[in-house]
Amino acid sequence: MISEAQFNRGTLDCMTALRRLLKQDTGVVIRLAEPDAIERLLQLSHDSQRADIRELGLRLSNMLEPLAGVEDGGRAQGAIASRRYRVARLPDPATEVPAPASTSVRIYRGQIIRN
Repeated sequence: MISEAQFNRGTLDCMTALRRLLKQDTGVVIRLAEPDAIERLLQLSHDSQRADIRELGLRLSNMLEPLAGVEDGGRAQGAIASRRYRVARLPDPATEVPAPASTSVRIYRGQIIRN
């Protein structure tokens, strides 16, 4: 599953382009709203015979890797660096509240909205 911090316009564009190429190449239709869409995109791109599809799948998987290397606690940083710091921090399992299984996610004007 993709986290909110990793989801941006570049990630969405990459997912859309990969989805389109996979549909042309294999005929498989993947809806981005499906819960396992990213895993299916990555698996199909890895198994593809076309180099451009494999390269796009590798680019997507690199976009989804957790960010690391921010160590100063998020002080005196720009907005992007502080967001990267929040993504890189590991959550405390004792305080983490599990999300309900029936939560749906949609995007409205660039905002991620959970229902």
